[in-house]
Amino acid sequence: MGLNGRRLLGCGLGFFCLIFCSYAAPSSFEDVSISKGPQSPITIKEQSSLQLPCDYQLPDGYLQKHSVILRWRKDSKTLRQVELGRMDSTTSEPQLETMLREDSRVALSKDTGSLQFNSILASDAGQYQCQLVIDGSVAASSSSGMLMVIEQLKFVPQPTSKNLELGSLSKVHCKAQGTPAPQVKWMRETQLPLPANVTDHNGTLIFNQVSNEQRGQYTCIASNSQGQITATVSINVVVAPKFSVPPEGPIEVAEAGTAVIHCQAIGEPKPTIQWDKDLTYLNENNTDPERFSLMENGTLEIRNVRSEDEGRYGCTIGSSAGLKREDVLLVVKSSKSASNSIVTRIIIVIICLAFLYFVLVLGLKVWYRYRRHLGKVQLEDGHANGPTDGQEHDHHENEPCLTEANSSKNLKSKLRESTILEQESQVADDIV
Repeated sequence: MGLNGRRLLGCGLGFFCLIFCSYAAPSSFEDVSISKGPQSPITIKEQSSLQLPCDYQLPDGYLQKHSVILRWRKDSKTLRQVELGRMDSTTSEPQLETMLREDSRVALSKDTGSLQFNSILASDAGQYQCQLVIDGSVAASSSSGMLMVIEQLKFVPQPTSKNLELGSLSKVHCKAQGTPAPQVKWMRETQLPLPANVTDHNGTLIFNQVSNEQRGQYTCIASNSQGQITATVSINVVVAPKFSVPPEGPIEVAEAGTAVIHCQAIGEPKPTIQWDKDLTYLNENNTDPERFSLMENGTLEIRNVRSEDEGRYGCTIGSSAGLKREDVLLVVKSSKSASNSIVTRIIIVIICLAFLYFVLVLGLKVWYRYRRHLGKVQLEDGHANGPTDGQEHDHHENEPCLTEANSSKNLKSKLRESTILEQESQVADDIV
């Protein structure tokens, strides 16, 4: 490339650079300023109103040429901002305050630039600063102002009355906040000391082995340099509800009969009793008052029972000390099933009687056979052990002589006995 060419290229680059740099050069912010911002430090009581100033200056016609945003920051994070103007108003968005953190207590004034608080909270404490942002660049910033909030003395949360279970280990809390940090203590009925087995640990009442003597009024006192506040609560001692007569089943009742489901409870205060069927509470709108009745002791009575009454019936006992529930199954037997049940029972009884009769007859048969066998054995022993001639001769010498008639009589008696045994055995066989 010749010298003339290099001169033309250099001039071209220089001209392009001159035009580009002139176009990209930032606008001057010399006339943009914030004359007054939040003062530091600022100390204010909680629940008071507050206005943080931000007085700014912009040259005439500046809003028609530039996009200007007024922004408030807290602890280096954007809290509120509002758009003051744009170069092209036909394409500009509505000039509304941008709520970066929803809070109806805080508002930004577009006319004055101030940040307004309707009611200061302890969480509002921090470092605040206002800025003017032009075309995306920070043009001016105020000095930072530290806001310190004197937190009002208060209970967080408010202490409430409690029911304590008899014999249990229970706690009642009392917490307070404020500037400076408050001291918290408990007293009984404002002036009396705490009863036995009750201790105060940093604002927490600890009840060891709750007893009836511990019931009453207790006062929590929180105090600091602002003064003191008190909260009085009632401590009641209760006994959790228990079933003295729980519902037991299943309960079977014939159709058109009466079903009685027992449920009784004890506790302090006296528990109430509520019945439900298949988890639906019974009341006058879904039951027939002529058939369903709840007795004073809690027993549920259902008269003229129908098949649709079958289901699970639950008894719920409850008081301020708690709730408990138990249920029972009610089975309704139709008249047909009842008659079938009676017939079945009769058949079972007949079968049992027949079995007993068979056992009795069989026993008689065995007994008769045993007697017959015993008689035969005795008869055979009598013939087998008959006396010999010599023995008979000696016998006749030592004992009185038996006549022939007596001997014949004894033989006939044994034969008759044997015949009777055979006949009894035969009768037993015939019966079986």
